[in-house]
Amino acid sequence: MGASKKLMEEVIMAYSNDIKITTARFANVAFSNGSLLDGYIQRLFKKQPISCPSDVKRFFVSPEESGQICMLACILGESGEIYFPKLEEDQMVNFKDITVDFFKEMAIPIEECESENDAKAKANTMSIEDPHPVYFFISDTSGEKLYEEFYTTTDEVDMIKYDGMGVIKNAVKPSKTQIENCITELKTLMTSEQYDKTAIVTLMKKHLPDFEHIETGKSLDQKM
Repeated sequence: MGASKKLMEEVIMAYSNDIKITTARFANVAFSNGSLLDGYIQRLFKKQPISCPSDVKRFFVSPEESGQICMLACILGESGEIYFPKLEEDQMVNFKDITVDFFKEMAIPIEECESENDAKAKANTMSIEDPHPVYFFISDTSGEKLYEEFYTTTDEVDMIKYDGMGVIKNAVKPSKTQIENCITELKTLMTSEQYDKTAIVTLMKKHLPDFEHIETGKSLDQKM
């Protein structure tokens, strides 16, 4: 889970003793805005090359499945519980595999390129009949995890109650004062107009002690 999502989860959980709060953790929603496959479609329309980390794996769910998970959390959950789908490690999909399958389904041949510049050059000269240039690379981008997890060893997890869903019972519930202080500090930082990525990461680490971030100066979104 990314730091911003984790922080948002803690924000709403701070109110779970006052009102019923349930939430869900689930995987990438296929074709949702900003997702891997949505990005590919946008790039195809713009005749842009595709860059894909070959060593990253993710769970994928359909838009319908994501809605069902949220609905089940709302209907079945007790306040403060987090629901997630029971997915096994072998159900994670490698980004390279899903990229190859996507282009096969679209009946578009691809040409693997040696570098990002090579892919850009081929995209500038390709015709509609040419294979689409794709650059597969080993992930070296900031803050990107190679695999996905729904819970950690410190979570109290009920894997028995439901066949297809797991439930985290001991979600972190910071005090409302802690959340208000965090939001105040974020607002102050953002309105200062004197912040950078390092300052944001430092503040996130202050409020999320387990947050780890490796900075490489490269962004997956820029490549994708």
